[in-house]
Amino acid sequence: MKTLIQPLLVVLALLFCSSAARAEKFTLVVIPDTQAAVNYRPQQFISQVRWIVGNHHKRNIKFVLHVGDLVDWHDDYQWTNADEAMAVLDKAKIPYAIAVGNHDTAAVDVGGHAAPGDVRANLRDTTIFNRYFPPERFIAMKGRMEDHKCDNCYHLFSAGGLDWLVLTIELWPRQEAIDWAKTVVPRYPNHNVIVLTHSHLERDGRIKQNNGGYGHTSPQHLWDELLSQYPNIFMVLSGHVQDSAWRDDKGVHGNKVYQLLQNYQHEDRGGGYLRLLEIDPEARTIDARMYSSYYHRTRDDHSKFSFKDVEFIQPK
Repeated sequence: MKTLIQPLLVVLALLFCSSAARAEKFTLVVIPDTQAAVNYRPQQFISQVRWIVGNHHKRNIKFVLHVGDLVDWHDDYQWTNADEAMAVLDKAKIPYAIAVGNHDTAAVDVGGHAAPGDVRANLRDTTIFNRYFPPERFIAMKGRMEDHKCDNCYHLFSAGGLDWLVLTIELWPRQEAIDWAKTVVPRYPNHNVIVLTHSHLERDGRIKQNNGGYGHTSPQHLWDELLSQYPNIFMVLSGHVQDSAWRDDKGVHGNKVYQLLQNYQHEDRGGGYLRLLEIDPEARTIDARMYSSYYHRTRDDHSKFSFKDVEFIQPK
């Protein structure tokens, strides 16, 4: 009898551990625009990435998402600061993705002003961004639109017993970038897709209707063409404008698409705030808050909210 009970206990233990692993709570961390911190208070950016590494295991942090505007404008000082900060995550082997913001491109000149020349063409000049952040730096990246550019790419990871895809799309994208994204999303029908793009929501929670005067399409166009069209598109993350806001809209397949804005660049150079998304697949909840790694405090305002009865896409 003893020889039968022992194997049974082992099997039950393995099943329990497997179930617990599948249902584990985990955290996604969103880094808002760091342009002011990189330029004027780089210690805030360093505090953010060090906090992420220090809480990697405790909070089960699975992925980090930067909404863009790493820098304020092109100069060696700012790019070196951004490079050294993100290298902290590289060293810890924590996967991350970065959306390209307008300040990360040749469209923005010294002082944050529009650069001379064709501003629309300059917006697509991301030579310096890709020099500092080439494809090989993104350990979860699985594909991109252009061979040597990370402006439009996708990353895969698993967390909480679920499969996830992070799709980064250029700011106010060209139609060809949207068409490329349409070839990626349907290939992963059992992945929960997070779209990371620099500009999507206004501070009042409306979807932005214009492209800043120098983009190719608008966030509303991106919603109509891509974000609302696929049942596995789950979340959209953006920055660009100051404040915190959210909305959830149903796509054409009846799925909810959670859309979140986070950016505090004009408040104390960003204040070291991080968006923490604490996800519990078993309880079907997402708790969102803004936490400052620099001041060790959570904002107690409209930036703190929860989503309940979340319908995650299950793996097959």
